[in-house]
Amino acid sequence: MIRSDLLPGTRSVAPVGRVRPKLILRRRKPLTARELKSVFDRVKKRVLKGGEPFGLFAIKHGQGRVFRLISVKDANYTAQLRVDKALQHMVGTYDGSANLGHVWDDLCAFDRTPPA
Repeated sequence: MIRSDLLPGTRSVAPVGRVRPKLILRRRKPLTARELKSVFDRVKKRVLKGGEPFGLFAIKHGQGRVFRLISVKDANYTAQLRVDKALQHMVGTYDGSANLGHVWDDLCAFDRTPPA
């Protein structure tokens, strides 16, 4: 959508036509075995090291996705929570006392549609 302000204080106009949802939302897909191992190893290191809580985000990046571990105190954490759901998903928030079994279950269940 393009927004153009003609005069200061003028209300913005709703876009003409309709926005097709299929252009915004991507098909959901579970983690591959390679992604699962890579992400779990990073989370495991951070959990075993202890320390402050962090969030795990799967962020769409081109054709693939990037997994980011962001501290709760970081300004990017609140920014990531506001990002459009079509571009990213939050896997969970963990800290030094997190159970690795629960983390593994969260990662295995990530982006899986419930059985019909």
